[in-house]
Amino acid sequence: MSHVTEGRIVGANLDVRLDEQESFGFFAIAQGAGILTLDGLLPVEYLNPGDRIVTRAGAMRLRAVHVSVAQVPLIRVAPSALGHDRPDQALLLAPDTEVLVRDWRAKAMFGKTQALVPISRLVDGDYVTRVPGSKRRLFSLEFDTPQVVYADGVEIGCAAVRSTVSANSEAA
Repeated sequence: MSHVTEGRIVGANLDVRLDEQESFGFFAIAQGAGILTLDGLLPVEYLNPGDRIVTRAGAMRLRAVHVSVAQVPLIRVAPSALGHDRPDQALLLAPDTEVLVRDWRAKAMFGKTQALVPISRLVDGDYVTRVPGSKRRLFSLEFDTPQVVYADGVEIGCAAVRSTVSANSEAA
């Protein structure tokens, strides 16, 4: 165990649910991926609300971690498929997970200097491939505002915390 995971409990303070058909929407990453934090690279399963995560906008506090055990097809991104050491190891993502594409790739594919696109749009059959569904723990992260985090070197979009304001309090 590394010094940054020592004393941490896998899945502490997390609500784990079994959901075979859940749509993970904006962000879902398979267990084992490393997320860049101010404490170093941590496996996603060791993250807890309150951790300081390195984002493109700077260090941000993680507000929520959602974990699901699901059997869904995933997308496998081979090492260095999205740039030098991006990712630095094979990375499994839900098809709707948005990745930030920059440099010549964004210009060639989308006509922009950068684009946040679902990983499923980057499937090429060689370096970015579909993986048949098998039961896996999937994680989604939430912040106060939408953020881009680093998962094994890949820039991935994360959602803002879901609103829990009731209709009555909005009318006041």
